Amino acid sequence: MIKKVIVGTTVALLLAACSSKETADTTHQKIMEKGLDAVAENDFAKAEALFELSVEDNPKDETTKAYLKQVMLIRQANEDVGNDKEEEGLQALQKAKSYKKGSKVISAKADEQIKLLTPSKTKEATYRKLFTEAESLAKKANYKDSNDKLTALLNEDLDNYRDIQQAAESLKDKNAAEIEKKAKEEQMAANKNSTVTQPTEKAYDPYEWAPGVKEEFEAELVKQQYADSVDTIRYEKSQLYNNQGFYTVYAQMDGVEMYVVTVNAKTGYYHG
Repeated sequence: MIKKVIVGTTVALLLAACSSKETADTTHQKIMEKGLDAVAENDFAKAEALFELSVEDNPKDETTKAYLKQVMLIRQANEDVGNDKEEEGLQALQKAKSYKKGSKVISAKADEQIKLLTPSKTKEATYRKLFTEAESLAKKANYKDSNDKLTALLNEDLDNYRDIQQAAESLKDKNAAEIEKKAKEEQMAANKNSTVTQPTEKAYDPYEWAPGVKEEFEAELVKQQYADSVDTIRYEKSQLYNNQGFYTVYAQMDGVEMYVVTVNAKTGYYHG
């Protein structure tokens, strides 16, 4: 095994240092101590190799097996965390910490790593909750409030949470596009309503009769017997004065059409 080769020199020197009078138990104990020293230095690969050699030399030693298993669990936890599997890593560390017949030194190292990972898990849960809230607001077309939450999220240190960061940036861009689209639609609707509702100012016509003037004038002509009836009255545009139009009026009297008067279309004033 490669890990045996890595620590082979260390073990060889250790064995060579032991005098011929030292018992096998003493040699075994020294290897165990070296393994625990490696644990204290956070060199779990070296510790695993030493404990594994010790187990091979003493396959019935349950304590050494327990030490080896603890170190293997810590190494597995570190690998899980490196692969973004923090939950699995925490579970492995909990097992290493509470392993029966295990080393208190190794248990303490496992506990150290648990305490480092727990705040990280809490942060991740907080970040994911914030993103979920922003996502829910976006689905309800509440894009502004959604982006407010995303802005707060992206202001956090997300170097270790790249998946959350990328999802937040993507959703924020989509929200911004929807906000811009909605603003354009509202502007178009406002422009359309303004065009439809705005009254068109009618051009001034000097020859257009003022309201009620023509009817009153014609009734007066018939009353004064200047016309046989309203139906016999005829108008011709005559002249403009002070931007007011005057009509020359013809009407039939006793069946014969003749000039009657000139009338102001705005005031009804007539002469002639």
